[in-house]
Amino acid sequence: MSLERTRPPHGGHGERGITVLLRRMHDVVAGEATAQERLDRLTSVIASHVVADVCSIYLRRPDDKLELYSTEGLNREAVHKTLMNWGEGLVGVVAATQKPLVTAEAPMHPAFVYKAETGEDPLHSFLGVPLIRSGKALGVLTLQNKAIRRYTDEEVEAAQAVALLLAEVAASGELLGKEETAAVGEMLHRPDRLTGVGVVAGVAKGRVAFHEAATPRHKVFAQDVAREAQRLEDGLQSLRKSVDDMLADESLAGVSRDVLEAYRLFAYDRGWKDRLRTAVFSGLTAESAVEQVKNENRARLMQARDPYLRERLHDLDDLAHRLLRHLAGNGVEHPRELPDEAVVVARMMGPADLLEYDRTKLKGLVLVEASATSHVAIVARALEIPLVAGVDDVLERVYENDEIIVDGDAGDVHVRPAQDIRDSYREKRELQSVRQAEFAKERDLPSVTKDGVEIDIHMNAGLALDMPHLHTTGARGVGLFRTELQFLIGPQLPRAEAQERLYKEVLERADGKPVVFRTADLGGDKSAAYMKRGAEGNPAMGWRGLRMAIDRPGIIRPQIRALLSASAGRELSIMFPMVTLAKELDAARALLDREVQRRKDAGRPLPTSIRVGAMIETPAAVWRMEEIASRVDFLSVGGNDLAQFYFAADRESELTQRRYDPIDPGFLSFLGLIVQKASASGTPLSYCGEQAADLLMAAALIGLGVRRFSIPATSVGPFRRMVRSIEAGAVSSWFETRVTRGGEGMRADLIAHLRQGGVELSPQK
Repeated sequence: MSLERTRPPHGGHGERGITVLLRRMHDVVAGEATAQERLDRLTSVIASHVVADVCSIYLRRPDDKLELYSTEGLNREAVHKTLMNWGEGLVGVVAATQKPLVTAEAPMHPAFVYKAETGEDPLHSFLGVPLIRSGKALGVLTLQNKAIRRYTDEEVEAAQAVALLLAEVAASGELLGKEETAAVGEMLHRPDRLTGVGVVAGVAKGRVAFHEAATPRHKVFAQDVAREAQRLEDGLQSLRKSVDDMLADESLAGVSRDVLEAYRLFAYDRGWKDRLRTAVFSGLTAESAVEQVKNENRARLMQARDPYLRERLHDLDDLAHRLLRHLAGNGVEHPRELPDEAVVVARMMGPADLLEYDRTKLKGLVLVEASATSHVAIVARALEIPLVAGVDDVLERVYENDEIIVDGDAGDVHVRPAQDIRDSYREKRELQSVRQAEFAKERDLPSVTKDGVEIDIHMNAGLALDMPHLHTTGARGVGLFRTELQFLIGPQLPRAEAQERLYKEVLERADGKPVVFRTADLGGDKSAAYMKRGAEGNPAMGWRGLRMAIDRPGIIRPQIRALLSASAGRELSIMFPMVTLAKELDAARALLDREVQRRKDAGRPLPTSIRVGAMIETPAAVWRMEEIASRVDFLSVGGNDLAQFYFAADRESELTQRRYDPIDPGFLSFLGLIVQKASASGTPLSYCGEQAADLLMAAALIGLGVRRFSIPATSVGPFRRMVRSIEAGAVSSWFETRVTRGGEGMRADLIAHLRQGGVELSPQK
């Protein structure tokens, strides 16, 4: 393809636009010259393009001082002599805050520092933008004018685009000399500490592996523009074919297909392609063009108030990442092969994604988006994989194969840690091992409060590999076996025979201890690729749990059949999720009765007894508990979902999870009502969910009258120790006065009360 035939489209940028500037920058970098000469020419090009009296580039030195490396308009003798401390002057403030700084009267700014050797006396207006790479400021680009004026938003955006490319060029070695490039590389790979929210406790040490494969390092500016245009065209064709192939899947129907059709519209969008080609013809490589357009889209859509437009940002980001993979010659999807001792880093992840990884190699998780009660967190907790979430800029600040330490207790992530940090965490891991050994010694101690109240502690499970924890922790049984995990990890619906093998193995490993099997709670975020599902505005409140099971008996009947067969000669405890109305429970029991009669007619052995339970997870179920309780043998509160619906706060959103605390007078009073209703009906009640892994919440529940819990296996030891140190009656008395008073700050008050009574709240509090 000739260069003439691949000319970019007209429009989008004027003659003075960013495209022309990028082309001129490309020509400077591609020319034969010393590093300093190239840098000086760049500053001159930028200054003339934006009509600034002064353009200067400051670069960060290893000692964190900002050195004037090049200027157009200031005294040239000040180059490499003028130094600014980190945070000193306007330049230092830009570097320290990593934000643009604009002022029409620089000398009047409170942070202004005068440097006589630069000769900047007649200058007034100032625009400074940071050179950001991997979350670190590598330097500062400044524009100054003698006139008193305020730079426009368009000028600030153009300066930021230039600064972004300068940072990329500085790191790539295309601009600076070997020593300077090495210094930049050293800076980018300094030890770093990121802070998020500890979701799954524990400490993991390993090497970074991206859930989405990292884009290979590439040049910023193209050597052969026509070749880059052809690479972009080939990459787009490959991307579009992959999307077309997805749509060719005949199993897709209805709304699911409509969603993919909308996704394909983005892939074929002419405007997106034109902007990519325009960026390439400005002199960028195909990869840099994709990244620049992606950043422009992100900056634009992040400002949108319309949630629909903001949601489209995910589509555009995903398309950009897929296109980068195709440009690298790798359009292959998951699962990835992990290195040994891997810590997976991702923006978000579903439970099925996590289960696809080799668990002998996966040691930790760092996610941008996940909450403590999200299903990926529940699976990670079951697998005892430390998880930190809410680390917004982790994808920009780590590199593939970086050494990394994940502290799921404190919510800290240490990247490329220094030796003292390594030593500190080695000691912490050793202390944790000692603590776990102490809990193991206490596994046979009775879980009885100081005033003689017995508390039944059961554990949650979802895989056969969870069952050894039943004996190592001393839990009385499995209070919640999540059967849906088997539905999520395979390429198709599991056959009844495969389900039966799993359930039989679980019962055999339980060795006589009770196991409560919850039928598959599918829907919401728990859907496998083979499931035909339409898009729902609020999937957590949509077609899921028992609702789906009743409508699709082809899913639940084989499961019931497998449970009956696996439990032959034993007691079967089966629990239905997401019960909202009594009539839903009647429909589920009818399916169970039908399968029982089917086995009787066939002369096949049945369980010695069948106990049926219902999960109380919606406020509607609470208000109709009498009707529900009359139809079952036991009840279980699903605390995570119940809190979600009580507060109208998405359990998958860290933003809403941080806003609402379940240790709230209103919510606790609501839970107290549940305990009263269960007691009045004479129906046994348990509390299932990750909430009870919070020892403070568990203490509150004991005070409310809950006597049976099912919690993660890793929480059983600390939970038993807390139980043995608490007086249930004293907590109940405290609640009688504190809950009725209402108000905020109840968590702090409860901590103070329990500590005064000598209650063991570690390790969480």
